[in-house]
Amino acid sequence: MNLLDRYIVISVLKGVALVVFVLLGIVTFVELVGQLDDMGTSNYGLEDALIYVAFRIPRLLFLMLPAAALLGALLGLGNLAVHHELVVMRASGVSRFRLLGAVGIAGAFLSGFMFLLGDSFAPSLDAYGRQLRSQAMLDPGSLATANAVWLRNGRNIFSFRREPGSLGFGSVYLFEFDEAGKLTQLARADSAEIDSGDRWLLANYEETQFVQDGVLANIERSTIKDYELTPELLGLSEVRHDLLSTEDLQRYVAYLEQNGLDADRYLTAYYARITDIVSALLMTLLALPFVFGGLRTAGAGARLLVGLVIGLGYYVSTRVLASGVEVFELDPVIVAWVPSALLIMITGITLARVR
Repeated sequence: MNLLDRYIVISVLKGVALVVFVLLGIVTFVELVGQLDDMGTSNYGLEDALIYVAFRIPRLLFLMLPAAALLGALLGLGNLAVHHELVVMRASGVSRFRLLGAVGIAGAFLSGFMFLLGDSFAPSLDAYGRQLRSQAMLDPGSLATANAVWLRNGRNIFSFRREPGSLGFGSVYLFEFDEAGKLTQLARADSAEIDSGDRWLLANYEETQFVQDGVLANIERSTIKDYELTPELLGLSEVRHDLLSTEDLQRYVAYLEQNGLDADRYLTAYYARITDIVSALLMTLLALPFVFGGLRTAGAGARLLVGLVIGLGYYVSTRVLASGVEVFELDPVIVAWVPSALLIMITGITLARVR
């Protein structure tokens, strides 16, 4: 990479860094304000909220990077255009493909950074932060350790476990006792979700009842129970795709498919994560034809407005299409790649119009 390419790459990355700094400050503040309602619940206080928000920062950064890449590239390249540096480059014989290659290097760097965030820091730190938050909000009578949370509700005792080396989430165990303190039922489920009626949906449910004549066993792929427990505890048992690394998400999809369970939700999340990483590169490349067009002499405000419209449009479209997988039973692969394919088409068309 020669001096000219390095200059363009640094200009783009400086613009992205500035946008990330501003957006991250706003988003973290909003995230902290959102914790105010929960402060005072059990042991959850300001210090716990600050720690939780701090652990959320890598995840928030991962979510905002595609839009920040476009906004930052528009700012960085826009400054070069305003000062006529891009015009001088073109007049000196630098082709648009040469400029595109330099901008692409910056975009590839951002995509690589997103890959590192999404595959390691963001899911693990976010999961740990949510675990600390959930444990702080438990009743004082509960027992929380590094790998499990024990909670008593009436004659029922629940255990939400995190097994070391697993996908990051453990199983749900239920111990039910009678009035004399004798164990009458032992149950286990791989994971739990909650429906609109606050009932618990337990996956791969196994139940053992101790009766006078012996033992009764029951196994169900899924069942519904009403335990009257706070939904906050689901943070300790639900397998959330955004809290899994890319490798663990792929493993969990394989597990669901091998056991004949519905994997579309997690398969969509897997491909959406890949397309989000690719979109950081595409968003960066998209900025180049815009600064050569009508935004060449426009101010920073106009460039930011265009970037915000495109970035928000991409974000909303990906989320709407992801919801369509479950509602309309669409193909997860097609749904995940449609927004990126549109970005490629827009970039190609706008770049072809650059003279």
